Amino acid sequence: MFDKLLLMAKGKIIYFNDANKSVDYFANIGRPCPELTNPADYFMTIMSIEGIDMEELMKDPQYTKEELENPDKLLEDEYAAMIEFYDSEY
Repeated sequence: MFDKLLLMAKGKIIYFNDANKSVDYFANIGRPCPELTNPADYFMTIMSIEGIDMEELMKDPQYTKEELENPDKLLEDEYAAMIEFYDSEY
C-alpha cells in the first residue's frame, strides 16, 4: 500500500527501492522469502539478531572451540557479518 520501502539495521541501509521489488531483490541475493510468509515479517526476521539460529551456529565447523565458548560474542559477530553482507549487497 506504499511506493517505497526503506529497511535499515544497525544504522545501515539494506534496502531502499520500490516496495513491490523487495521480495525479488532479497531472492536475488540469496535470501528468498519462504512461500506463504508475509514479506514484512520475513524482512524483520532476517534483519534481526533474533533471526539467527544459535543451534545451527554452534554446529558450524568453521568456528574454533574458543569461539564457541563465548556464544554471546559469536552471536554478535554473526549479526554484524550478516548486516555487513546486506550492506555490501545493497
